[in-house]
Parts: sequence; C-alpha cells; structure tokens
Amino acid sequence: MKLELDQLSQRDAMLAAGYLARVVGVAHARQMDLATRSEWMADLQTCRTKRLDAPSWLWTSVVQLVGNHEKGYLEYCRRYALQH
Repeated sequence: MKLELDQLSQRDAMLAAGYLARVVGVAHARQMDLATRSEWMADLQTCRTKRLDAPSWLWTSVVQLVGNHEKGYLEYCRRYALQH
C-alpha cells in the first residue's frame, strides 16, 4: 500500500502515524527480553504528553521509515511492471 502523505487528512495522518508507530514498537519490543520490554512500556506510558514533543531521533526514524516504505512500494511496482 502506498502512503500519499501530502494527501492525507489530519485524521488519516494520525491513523497512519499510529500504524507506523505500532510497526516500529513491535519490532523494537521483539529485540528485548520480558523484563526490559516491561520497563520500556512503563517509560513510554509515563512520558506520554498531549502535545507534540517528539525528540529529533524519533522524527528522523519516522522519516526513514516512510522513505523505506516508499522505496519498497516502488520496488514492488518495478517488479510488477517487469513481470507483466
């Protein structure tokens, strides 16, 4: 599925952000043992705010994730075009 970020409504952008955050969170959690994962989840819940106060590393990671998604989509299109 291709994400057209510039064409998303605010609601759809928030849904896409939630989806991407879940993908990153699940991948991150899989790299931890149960105790570390529980501590990490507690830290995430404690540091939750109502306003956007994302650290620069998080923004960079999201931009890279969206870029990787776009690259994967374009590669899929290329392979599809070569087969048909």
